[in-house]
Amino acid sequence: MVDRNRPARYAVGDRAALKATGQPVQILEVRRGEFVPDFVYKVRVLAEKPARPYNLSVPEHDLSDQ
Repeated sequence: MVDRNRPARYAVGDRAALKATGQPVQILEVRRGEFVPDFVYKVRVLAEKPARPYNLSVPEHDLSDQ
């Protein structure tokens, strides 16, 4: 069960990592999920060269602390 009154785990500008790949991300936007009962984050994946950074929207449970 998700506590709808708790604050978001990450704030805009924070850094985290994708759980699946371990890639570092920067939080761009935080919002409540429409279809998932949790926060959804718009993140920029900080890819290393020669790859380019790109944006994703991921639910909070797909992020971990770096």
